[in-house]
Amino acid sequence: MGVLTPLGEHLRRSRLLRFGLVGCVGFVTDAGVTLLLHTRLGLGEALARVLGFLVAATVTWWLNRRFTFQAEGGASSWLRYVVLTSTGAFINIACYLVVVQLLGATPLVLLLGVAVGSIVALGFNFWVSHNWVFATPRPPR
Repeated sequence: MGVLTPLGEHLRRSRLLRFGLVGCVGFVTDAGVTLLLHTRLGLGEALARVLGFLVAATVTWWLNRRFTFQAEGGASSWLRYVVLTSTGAFINIACYLVVVQLLGATPLVLLLGVAVGSIVALGFNFWVSHNWVFATPRPPR
């Protein structure tokens, strides 16, 4: 157990791990809203996905601000988060649509599409969040 304790402590403190955990919450939010909007409200796959993403982005911005990066910020931080992760969102949604186009629009395929898009965009979004959205300003030299 001696090796596992330092490893567990490192993982507990890891921003990437916390970002990933927040991403899991975002995935559940995104998938749930997407499925709800498509299967219960009858919205098309693409519109349901975009709206699901926007809800999930708001949830993950708040959690990352508080839990992952312990950063200050309000509406301008949220806007910066949404704008700077829009490329990640594009990657995410494009992957989702490719999966849906290839495999159909059953609920299981919609979930698979959300999962594929989320995983592909995770690395990019962490980099953007760490370096641009929640970065601690460096003092001038």
